[in-house]
Amino acid sequence: MTPTLKASTETITCVVTEVIMTEGKRIGYMYRADPAKPGDSGWRFLTGKESERYMDQPKHYITCELDQIVRDHPEVAAFLASPIGASFERDEDDEPFVAVDLD
Repeated sequence: MTPTLKASTETITCVVTEVIMTEGKRIGYMYRADPAKPGDSGWRFLTGKESERYMDQPKHYITCELDQIVRDHPEVAAFLASPIGASFERDEDDEPFVAVDLD
């Protein structure tokens, strides 16, 4: 069974960069922030290769259902129960995610 953060009827969301959603790029970096609003899981998904200029433009962020990310990128499911502040990365698409120590 895939771990989920979904309450009975509440939709749980996350934020993902546009290139992951529209171009099918793989997730290379993910972190869990404080939720921005009710229903936000706090999860943020990036390729890890976005430029600072790209990241500075809000139009490049998409809010979507967390379940959609899990369907499209099942390798992230094992990390969803991680606490706020957790972050993970991988160097190549076929490598496993490893924890990133931000301290």
